[in-house]
Amino acid sequence: MSVYGMTSVTVGVSDMDESLGLFRDVMGLQVESDGEAPRALLDAWGLPEQATARLVELSCRGYPVGHLRLAQYSPAPSEAVRLDHGPGAVDSSTDIGPKAIDFYVPPPMTAAVNAITGAGYAFRSEPIYYEVGDLVTEECLFSGPDGVPALLMLGHRHPPESMRELPSGVPFSEIATTSVICSDPEAARHLYCDALGLEPGTDAWVPEENLDLARRLTGVRSCTGIHFLLVCAPGEPSGKLLFVHFAGVPIKRLTGRMRPGKLGVNLFSYTASDLDATLEKACEAGGTLLRGPAQVGETRVALLLGANEELLELTEEG
Repeated sequence: MSVYGMTSVTVGVSDMDESLGLFRDVMGLQVESDGEAPRALLDAWGLPEQATARLVELSCRGYPVGHLRLAQYSPAPSEAVRLDHGPGAVDSSTDIGPKAIDFYVPPPMTAAVNAITGAGYAFRSEPIYYEVGDLVTEECLFSGPDGVPALLMLGHRHPPESMRELPSGVPFSEIATTSVICSDPEAARHLYCDALGLEPGTDAWVPEENLDLARRLTGVRSCTGIHFLLVCAPGEPSGKLLFVHFAGVPIKRLTGRMRPGKLGVNLFSYTASDLDATLEKACEAGGTLLRGPAQVGETRVALLLGANEELLELTEEG
């Protein structure tokens, strides 16, 4: 296997205290670290010399995968990676690029929905129950801090390789899945499975009888079909990537948007046992080396751009 993870998702926020009020205080994620980003890391990310960042990393009771790394940057960002809902929306739900961070919840779904709405966050959809491939799932989407899309999932029939059993009393999981709107599922499969060593899970079109429900969940009424491709590290049920392809809609790309220093989803982080070999294979499979490798303490860091405007932070420990 070339990479392990996804170990974390970095999300840029404008107000760290407000964001912790949701993810730590309401959703129950625990703080693993809290401090200023080292200058070497900000350099590896391509941020200007005057930039600083407070980074807070959260987990679900120490689970090693699917951490949420919140980043509050200074100077404060003025651009969002994706803003596709609400009165200030400048993007659409089908734009190619990163979409939502997803959390599993235990039944009933109403308990999680009530907790989120009680914290002042609005849902974009009611809970939707539908089937795709071998999965039976219930999901609803809300707008998190700075409008970042966040999805709640209740797995009525999810295999253990894609959903771990939550410890008793845990109201929200780690980031179980992160979605990316995808123009070419085959290109994603080639990069992540053939080059990076991840395994495909669900790889199917939404059945016609469930298509209208999926349209309601995603807010995409005009598409003629929806295809899901799930990839994950072997034996790891969390930190998955879900590539969502909408057929029959115009294609617009969020080019250059998924970057550190912005509001919303900045980075998908993976560890590599051999960073140089991994980068070589990834670039041969359609990835683009954006920055690095750079030395950050005992860690080597590189940024790799995928085929669907997603940005990966690949690290190798010294």
